[in-house]
Amino acid sequence: MSIGIEVDAHLEGLNGVADAFARMVRLGYRPRPIWDAIGQYGESSTRLRFKNQIDPEGKRWKPSSRAQQFGPGRTLIQKARLLRSITHNADDRGTSWGSNVIYAAIHNEGGEIKAKAGGALRFRLPGGAFVTVKKVTIPARAFVGVNATDAREMEQLAVEVLYNAARNPSQGWSAGKDGA
Repeated sequence: MSIGIEVDAHLEGLNGVADAFARMVRLGYRPRPIWDAIGQYGESSTRLRFKNQIDPEGKRWKPSSRAQQFGPGRTLIQKARLLRSITHNADDRGTSWGSNVIYAAIHNEGGEIKAKAGGALRFRLPGGAFVTVKKVTIPARAFVGVNATDAREMEQLAVEVLYNAARNPSQGWSAGKDGA
């Protein structure tokens, strides 16, 4: 069983309504503009977490020893490579955002880094001294995620894209065209 709405707009003056419905239907088949808007929002929200030094739920990140020692520096922003790597990708099936930097996951989720094959990890501390250890624990400093505010904003963005498709023929969603 299917359910739907059929509008027949053959009367003079209703072509605009028919075109608007056609654009909304096409957007349903090719929703990339919706996913792109949501992905752009997710990317922006993630970048804002670096600025505010908070996780998706608003909890402050544990400051790094570098930020504590050299303050007023910010955690995870020494060279901003991780921040600059935040991007999004959208297609007709969905969207994703995040970072492809190799160390992004350990900082987002936290965890333990152990030396390989019984060796040791050696690195420089903020004061310049070197230290050698068997393992290092990185606290979680989540930056990728969706909270309740994000979910509401993303829902509103989807509505806005749909509304704009109905109202704006110049977006390429007009009746009679094959796609976006």
